[in-house]
Amino acid sequence: MQRMKGQKTGWIATGVALAALCVAPPSFATPKSSAPPAAPAIAKGEPTDVDADFTIHVGGLLFIQGRFSAMLDSDTYRLAANMGTAGTTRRFYPADYKLTSEGRLADESVKPRHYVSDSTSRDSARVVTMTYGKDGMPRLSAEPPYDPGDLGDVMPSLQQGTQDPVSAFLMPVAASENPCKRTIPVFDGKRRYDLKLAYEGTKEMTPRGLGKPVAAIVCTIRYVAIAPVEKRKFTDMLRRNDDMKVWLAPFDGGRVYMPVRFQLRTPLGGAVMELTSIRERTASRDPATKTAMK
Repeated sequence: MQRMKGQKTGWIATGVALAALCVAPPSFATPKSSAPPAAPAIAKGEPTDVDADFTIHVGGLLFIQGRFSAMLDSDTYRLAANMGTAGTTRRFYPADYKLTSEGRLADESVKPRHYVSDSTSRDSARVVTMTYGKDGMPRLSAEPPYDPGDLGDVMPSLQQGTQDPVSAFLMPVAASENPCKRTIPVFDGKRRYDLKLAYEGTKEMTPRGLGKPVAAIVCTIRYVAIAPVEKRKFTDMLRRNDDMKVWLAPFDGGRVYMPVRFQLRTPLGGAVMELTSIRERTASRDPATKTAMK
């Protein structure tokens, strides 16, 4: 398949990445709380694996089907999301996305080391790789290369210390911290933006694929374009979006929070990701796996 620039594919991939870890809507909800609950006690023990199958519906129609996995060790992580258009959408717009990210877990932050985005549609495809140095600067490569000037507005100083769009939704916390109280600087290989999270409330919910209730923290998300500031319908919609929200639940003994629901508006209607199955388990790593994650 010819590999070429695809603006539509790029923005779908960005939107999917924002929702890449989401799961089912709540079956039971308690009233909002004005203050976040205390974080659960953090237990650092055996490695944890999380696997989930999910769907994304847009405007009530099936749009994406995919699978997400997370490997969490004491100080490292590896995330992967494989997804593609589905149902009627795939008949008119076949597209597939493979996203991976790995890096280091700090007490309250994520330090990515390597990120790959491989997107393919009927008329475009591109592989983007970012490798992060100790200074937090991503070294970018793309195949096919971006057009000259595509990254002209994203100066190196804006890229340093950023997260890729997959690791952006893995949120380590100290025992007393609120996971919503943060601004996440993101660089996806072409666009630089901030995700500003603010606490809205807490809800007791039972994701359909989890089968047990969890106490979720609800954050509002504000998308702030840093560079380039594009005047496109989807970009403007993200900037003006007043109902983009994420529901976060504790995993890995409370050491990290990950989304268990996500919603936003798109030009095609409201988008919601829904879990079809999820598995969290204690894992044992062979030496080769541990070495690969370091």
